[in-house]
Amino acid sequence: MNKLLVLISVVAVVAFHDLKAQTPEEQSVKKALNVELGQTSGETAINVAKTLLGKPYVGQTLEKTPEKLVCNLREFDCYTLVENVVALTRMNNFNLSDYTIYQEMLTSMRYRDGKLDGYASRIHYFTEWIEQAENNGIITDLTKSWGKASHKKLDFMSKHPNYYPAMTDTKVKERISRMESYVNQSPFFEILKADFYKVESKIKNGDIIVFTSTIAGLDVNHEGLAYWQNGKLHLLHASLDYKRVMISPETLGEYLQKIPKHQGIMVLRLL
Repeated sequence: MNKLLVLISVVAVVAFHDLKAQTPEEQSVKKALNVELGQTSGETAINVAKTLLGKPYVGQTLEKTPEKLVCNLREFDCYTLVENVVALTRMNNFNLSDYTIYQEMLTSMRYRDGKLDGYASRIHYFTEWIEQAENNGIITDLTKSWGKASHKKLDFMSKHPNYYPAMTDTKVKERISRMESYVNQSPFFEILKADFYKVESKIKNGDIIVFTSTIAGLDVNHEGLAYWQNGKLHLLHASLDYKRVMISPETLGEYLQKIPKHQGIMVLRLL
């Protein structure tokens, strides 16, 4: 009996030290990997996102000098919430748990061709993020078949370098301008506000909802996840207004219509 008690004590001490050795991000990753798998990746994404409800909204958490991979599951903006949920959903789907794999998944989505090479290597326009994620088999962009193409020119960063401290570096600014030229080679698809209710019923739980912008040179304003609740479609997102990760009290359609700078949406489905 005494030997059994000693063995239990040793195991408990080892487990305690292992837990202490983990960073808050590693512990949060483990929590998000302990969710029920849905019948679709989108449903799993909702289960993952629910573990993050109530976390604070904090902007510009990726802005580090020099540029480095930021892994932060303590606070979010709209973009980092979606990106982290996608990474954790994929880990759940493939039954992966290694923290380094989580880091690799973030890198593969956040940086052009999955290579971290300074500020300009980070994907800043969400339309480029969509293209890379689709090419990597992570999502399918339903906007191409549900929406309409426009000829919007994306040049907000090069036209407003004062908003981006890293753009004081001439070489960085040149790389950003080349990136904009590349992005502008592809058509810009969106589902306009007037057409939202034509596609609403086709949107599924966990679809990534991207709000396109009326601002010249800018592609999108905001992102979140579609969430059907009591037969109505809502948005699970990191809210700037409420300063936390939450499910919107109004429906997705109401949210879209009430904000003048939202021109329409894009709909992305996890594979």
